[in-house]
Amino acid sequence: MNLKKEELLELFNSSIDNAFYMYECSRKILFELEKNKYPSLGLAELSLEELGKSFSCLAYYSKAQNLGDWKDFWKEWRNHDIKAHRAFFYEFFCLLRLELEYENEDEALEFPSVRGNFSKEKEASFYVDIYKGNRKIHKPENEISDEECIRRVTSLSGLFNAAFYIKDWFAENPNENFRNAISDYAYRTISTEMYQQDVLDTLKEMKGENEEYNRALKKIEMLFNPE
Repeated sequence: MNLKKEELLELFNSSIDNAFYMYECSRKILFELEKNKYPSLGLAELSLEELGKSFSCLAYYSKAQNLGDWKDFWKEWRNHDIKAHRAFFYEFFCLLRLELEYENEDEALEFPSVRGNFSKEKEASFYVDIYKGNRKIHKPENEISDEECIRRVTSLSGLFNAAFYIKDWFAENPNENFRNAISDYAYRTISTEMYQQDVLDTLKEMKGENEEYNRALKKIEMLFNPE
């Protein structure tokens, strides 16, 4: 199925809204329940996946009218780990990140997860299971610590900061050149081997003759490098 620009924009906005609602639910469980906080970890993972879906919609927005093959988009749309990973691409727009300090560095949150990948972290939070090797029964209430929940939930705050900025930019600026610039930049981040130290050079290289296009790139530059 090929998507239209207006459909991608609605999916982008709705995915962010849904991600934030699940994030709020995870925070409510984490900070208001006295015990058995473990579902907050799984909800935070679902929030992360929805946020990643929004980034994919953003990246493909400017390509919608000319893209003939949507197989990659739908493959990414269905892959839980890709979606969760992609949420962190919002850090190409803003470097704001909330990290907790630990006396023991071994306690710090490993990336992508202390459990190997995001989908395993989500499953460990929601499901009772049994391991074939040692026949150990996994119970989320026993295996998921409050600290693990706190780390994942707080890691989302900076990503939402960037996502809401971009959501507002699209709402305030209907000009397609402006919107396409933001989308083109997002697509660059997922389609090329790009690092955060490359951001300013990439934005400079993307500038052209269209005033609205360049204005959008300038907004990204100011958000990424406010100084």
